[in-house]
Amino acid sequence: MEKSGSWNSTPCSLIIDRPDLQSWSQRAISGALTTFFWLLWLALWMPLLTLTGWAFFGWQFKVHMFDLGGIGGFVELISIYAAIIFLISFVLLTWAKYNHLRFRGMDRRKAFPSVTPAAIATMLGRSEESVLAWQQMRVVIVEHGEAGDIRAVTAIPQM
Repeated sequence: MEKSGSWNSTPCSLIIDRPDLQSWSQRAISGALTTFFWLLWLALWMPLLTLTGWAFFGWQFKVHMFDLGGIGGFVELISIYAAIIFLISFVLLTWAKYNHLRFRGMDRRKAFPSVTPAAIATMLGRSEESVLAWQQMRVVIVEHGEAGDIRAVTAIPQM
């Protein structure tokens, strides 16, 4: 007869002793469920955390505004802010009205004249025919000299 207590008296072990033997999908589902339920648990505490934050803010507001006399400085600061906002608004509206009266009826927006191939050829020191040929090419390689001038233009054939 065996002695009592010789059998394994430890409680049943976990079902999964080796999570590394789980498949990828089982680990992914387990991780997602764990994350979801942790977030749910934290979300259940949010109302209490919010209430604590509001209570702390209210207490700090009371101390700084009423006990320490900060309400006078706050009102003074708000009046300074209001004056600055009014001044900036007045200046911008006055400037806008001045420009409206000064430029009404005039359209100063004009398109730039198109650059002709002859002007480009003159600027680059090339012939107008070569500039027209370059404009017809889809892909080109432009080789430049040390001074930035164009040495050669080669077309890349299309495939």
